[in-house]
Amino acid sequence: MDVIRFQRICDIPVASDGYSLVAKSVANDHSLLFLFVEPAGRHDVTETFKKGIGVFPRARMRAHRRFRLLRVTAGSSHTIELPELDVTFPLVDRFPNGKVLIAGPRSSWRSKKDYDLNGIIFDPETGQSLRILLGDGINSVQVDGLGRIWVSYADEGVYGNFGWGQPGPAPIGAAGLVCFSESGAKLWEYPVDAEDTITDCYALNVSGSVAAICFYTDFPICRVSSDFKLEYWKTNLRGCHEFAISETKGLLSGQYDDPPDRAYLGHLEAGRLGNPQEIRVVLPDGTSILGGQLFGRGRHLYFFDTSSVYRASVD
Repeated sequence: MDVIRFQRICDIPVASDGYSLVAKSVANDHSLLFLFVEPAGRHDVTETFKKGIGVFPRARMRAHRRFRLLRVTAGSSHTIELPELDVTFPLVDRFPNGKVLIAGPRSSWRSKKDYDLNGIIFDPETGQSLRILLGDGINSVQVDGLGRIWVSYADEGVYGNFGWGQPGPAPIGAAGLVCFSESGAKLWEYPVDAEDTITDCYALNVSGSVAAICFYTDFPICRVSSDFKLEYWKTNLRGCHEFAISETKGLLSGQYDDPPDRAYLGHLEAGRLGNPQEIRVVLPDGTSILGGQLFGRGRHLYFFDTSSVYRASVD
């Protein structure tokens, strides 16, 4: 079996003052983003609750806590102190103008005038922040080079939960993929009459002003141009949750029940991912990746383990 070897980029930073690392991400300019929460929020930020036979994340913390963002670029790092926030399981990205996006994946609807605004846009220059509604059941959030917010949704975000759909209004993410403006206005959503319907958008990869997704049930790759035109490549893969994509190739993470070090590399041909080759993705010393977090951005697939950040790329 062929091998793709990750290259080490840097250490994962350790925060001072007892702050805990709660989110890792890669911005559109490929800077690395590390989000920390103050010690008092360490447990609240990942709190869950039981409902029936299910276990669900809380939509917000019981109290607001302070967060801190560390942005790492080649040879430098910069810390941004964020205001007190109540989001749980936060996702983070950065706008081209330097503003910061923090999003909570859950939003509860309680009444027409009472629901969670789970997106926060913070301006480090002015210290001002704006709360916007991004909807419930978010899988991933990424900001493009035009400052637009792309949001992909899991099945609960598509079909409704936490009050959305029943008894509340239709879920914000019913289309499976939505593009918002910086002010939270819905600019576009995946069309209902598209070639394939999104039931659960497993993977999102935004690069420049273009977004690409891979979604359940048939797991095609779909690229959305900057003016919202769609292009598809069928695959014979199932369950891939991250991917890197170039103009000619796709590198997708493992399928259902695959070991953590499995991936698939194929060529983007006329309407399909041609002859995807099963490969191993390994660390620089040749050992298999175990656990950790994969993250696709453009033609790069990143891997975060407990101590370091790595990157592999497709041509």
